[in-house]
Amino acid sequence: MKNISQKKWFSISMKLNHKENINFLYHNFYDYMIGTNQTDTELIFYFDKESRAFIQNAIINKSDFVIEEINYENWHSNYEKYYKPIQVNEKLMIVPDWHQINNQKKDYIKITPGMAFGTGSHETTQLVITNMIKHIKIGHSVLDLGSGSGILSIAALKYGASHVSCIEYDHDCKENFLNNMKLNHINTNYSLSFDDVLTIDNYNHDLILANINKNILIDLLPRIKKLTTNTPIIILSGLLISDADEMVSLIQELDFSIIEKEEKGEWICIVIN
Repeated sequence: MKNISQKKWFSISMKLNHKENINFLYHNFYDYMIGTNQTDTELIFYFDKESRAFIQNAIINKSDFVIEEINYENWHSNYEKYYKPIQVNEKLMIVPDWHQINNQKKDYIKITPGMAFGTGSHETTQLVITNMIKHIKIGHSVLDLGSGSGILSIAALKYGASHVSCIEYDHDCKENFLNNMKLNHINTNYSLSFDDVLTIDNYNHDLILANINKNILIDLLPRIKKLTTNTPIIILSGLLISDADEMVSLIQELDFSIIEKEEKGEWICIVIN
């Protein structure tokens, strides 16, 4: 595996009011995305360089896309230009590691923005955190599937989890994940494993967080149903609103109960047990 400092990525950006282009990228290339970010005027999608030729060929006849190559050494400096603290709810903010905290009355999660899902800027991250805060109880064991930057695990530990089992497929997330844990003074009560969320055999936790794409969720839910002996609360996202009907049908077919649904932007979060 190539060392992360030698890797390269590329971004595709477009104006926020170009909804047709945004929907086109989400529907056709969501599985290839490794991150997103939003400025005041633009939405930016990030991809591994290896997929550039395939994706660029698919959008060659579309206008208003801006493609830029990104090297590891200029990733953080580029991000600092436009990353702002994110207000998740009235009590919780997500802030970058260079941000000075002045209001001690709020809860904060500090992160170093990296090439991993979970900067806090994406609607699905905010949806999962908001719904997790509603449903987590002191002492809960939590399973974070597709942990990425660790942001959901950090939130779970801050709001009462006794332990979080973090499962991530991409080894390149490790440095960013561990650094974010240190930034939030978390040294214990979590484990990080590099594995496929569809091959692990222990889903017996009080709360399961699954902010991953629809195709994986479709395969994941039957495994959870088959292999759990308890009745966990499961928070699902990484889903476009247009995916909701298909997911609800599967949830009902597997005899899960829907606790609530919440939408934000183009995205939906579904809480089940």
